[in-house]
Amino acid sequence: MADDHLPTLKRGDESDDVVLLQQKLASAGFALALSANGSFDASTASAVADFQASRGLSVDGICGPHTWTALQEASWSLGDRHLYMSHPMLRGDDVAELQLRLGSLGFDAGRVDGIFGPNTADAMEEFQLNSGLVADAVCGPATTAALVRMSARVTPATVAAVRERAKLQLAPRRLTEQHIMIASTSTMAAVAGELATGLRRSGAAVSEACDWTEADRADEANRLEVDVYLGLLPSDDPACRVAYFATEGFVSPGGQRLASILGQRLPAALGTDSADVKGMRLPVLRHTRMTAVQCLMGPPGLVHARLSPLARAIEGCLALWATKPA
Repeated sequence: MADDHLPTLKRGDESDDVVLLQQKLASAGFALALSANGSFDASTASAVADFQASRGLSVDGICGPHTWTALQEASWSLGDRHLYMSHPMLRGDDVAELQLRLGSLGFDAGRVDGIFGPNTADAMEEFQLNSGLVADAVCGPATTAALVRMSARVTPATVAAVRERAKLQLAPRRLTEQHIMIASTSTMAAVAGELATGLRRSGAAVSEACDWTEADRADEANRLEVDVYLGLLPSDDPACRVAYFATEGFVSPGGQRLASILGQRLPAALGTDSADVKGMRLPVLRHTRMTAVQCLMGPPGLVHARLSPLARAIEGCLALWATKPA
């Protein structure tokens, strides 16, 4: 059974799927002393939470689709298999390591997202041409050996972030020239709607998505080639949390900048003390190809009570970001 079809597992569950989960956690280097007994106990929940934290996922100790996918991707190391363009695209830690090594050598494989897409294929072929290898855009044993040998002496930072920052610095510096996608749930629709109205009044182009799946939101944002993706979601925690895309070797400069501004201004609009701002590998942030942030706003009652000042604060954050996006 494919990992994305496996059931969501939580504390108290007992099944062969829990055995599989425990085995994958151990293979990933978590809970090595954990016995694969098929019982989702406290130690299993702790291991799941530790793994989620290490992967930049939401930490809840529950193994759902995103955690299953991350566990599968963590099972691959560079050299375990041939890497090449395919449909669906190959994904895994081996792809992320390939992107990191290519990027550290100056070959722009794009964001270190662990997805073998066109940018990675082009960078792979360019590296092979420069290294006297067969330029087939396939990462096999010879290409892997050359990459490991050449990148062993290079600082693990990629050219992708540098180029993304440069692109942002050349972009228009006015909110009126931005295309913003606002994605929300039905419980956040009121604040999303008021924000969209204010942004349109300011001259910005706005696309909206309510109660779409994460994959559909990311696909639509990429298809429209928006400048900013903004996710507004509810949370049981009264503290606001703002996430941008970050992983080893890559931090989204535009996302980090916008998240920082939101983290500074949203608490006052919500009447809370502070906001938690961090780089994460949440699927929607990983799959979007532009400045993207996801905000867990807090309980719907709190958000609705401060609807207008909150919408104005977010609009102000976007306007400030536009003047200096990175």
